[in-house]
Amino acid sequence: MIKNVIFDMDGLMFDTERLYVRSLEEYVGPKTGVVFPRENILKTLGSNHADFRRMFPVLFGTAISFDACYAMIGSWMKNEMETNGVPVKPGLYALLDALKASGIGVALATGTRRPIAQEYLRRTGTLKYFDAFAFGDQVTHGKPDPEIFLLACRALHAEPDTTAVFEDSVNGLKAAHAGGFFSVCVPDLIDPLPRLDFTPDAVFRSLDEAIPLICGHKNI
Repeated sequence: MIKNVIFDMDGLMFDTERLYVRSLEEYVGPKTGVVFPRENILKTLGSNHADFRRMFPVLFGTAISFDACYAMIGSWMKNEMETNGVPVKPGLYALLDALKASGIGVALATGTRRPIAQEYLRRTGTLKYFDAFAFGDQVTHGKPDPEIFLLACRALHAEPDTTAVFEDSVNGLKAAHAGGFFSVCVPDLIDPLPRLDFTPDAVFRSLDEAIPLICGHKNI
């Protein structure tokens, strides 16, 4: 029986990964003259700040520094969200409401750094739904290492075998599987299933599709 749920954030709760891709292709690239191949951009999805820094020169070269690029991405995305709001993925509020009504503990485990993640939660009114948090700047190893999910699980005073992890990315699902969690896949920009050597415990097209299974108190 699922007693607790851990959410990834970018690409799962919020459509911010699409904005990240646009920031590089529509703003940073044209402004700097640096080419950001889509296939390489997608390789960085789900990485935490430290891993992104390590990957950056390998994937995009050294014509622009990581820090300069990261600042430009942040500036563009901040302006976009101040203008149009943080894009929320379909079914998020319905699922969060159902989890709270069912008495299921809810945690966030995101590779994004604390100040940015908290701002997204504040802007979307979702902060109140969470009982515990684990941020990218609190862990040494990013996904696919399960460290961040195990940290969130401990904060919930839970056990992995009764905790579902919601993820959209290959590395996130690998981390959930490695940690012994019930893995729930809700694909975003990339379908992770062909890239996995295991089958997630559940796959849904949108977050609210998971309500009957997760909140139905079925033995799974």
